[in-house]
Amino acid sequence: MDYLLLARIAKLVGLMGFLLPWVTVSCSGNVILEATGLQLMTGDPQPAGALAGAEQNQTDDAEPAVGVILAFAVAAIGLVVGFLLKGKRAAGAMLAGAVLCIGLSFYSIENMRTELTREMNEQSSDAPVEDNPFFSGDQQREFARAAASAIRIEEEEGFWVTVGGMGVGGVLCLLVLAGVGGAVRREEQSPN
Repeated sequence: MDYLLLARIAKLVGLMGFLLPWVTVSCSGNVILEATGLQLMTGDPQPAGALAGAEQNQTDDAEPAVGVILAFAVAAIGLVVGFLLKGKRAAGAMLAGAVLCIGLSFYSIENMRTELTREMNEQSSDAPVEDNPFFSGDQQREFARAAASAIRIEEEEGFWVTVGGMGVGGVLCLLVLAGVGGAVRREEQSPN
């Protein structure tokens, strides 16, 4: 069985995951934003649910997610190098790309969560306190913090296809590096 070929296919599947929905942002269970990996790379997430079709405020344009860009880049570079090299060197390059891609993918999601929490906390602490006979300024800020905590970022199928494809590809590369399967030995013995 040619584990190197299967690893390349798994990594291609993982790269295709960037075209599928990667994350959704919801508030109290209502989806308000969806983004594919590609949309995260270009900074173009789309409003969803009740906000679908709404124009985004031009001053609040989302920035490209650097972590997602790096995850895609290392996966693609690892795959290209894996096609250019043979045998265990190809497996090593693809394994490195897969591990880095998985790490950067998880980092990018956690970074999104951290940034969202930070921004919401800043907005709730900077929010002007209105004259309200029912609630004090501290209570109004606490309500704003509670609303911010209701917002969730969740991984979607594209994220899991990417991580899964890279994970399967990485395991197959480990098998190649361990010398399992005759295809690697034949490639290394062929005169090139």
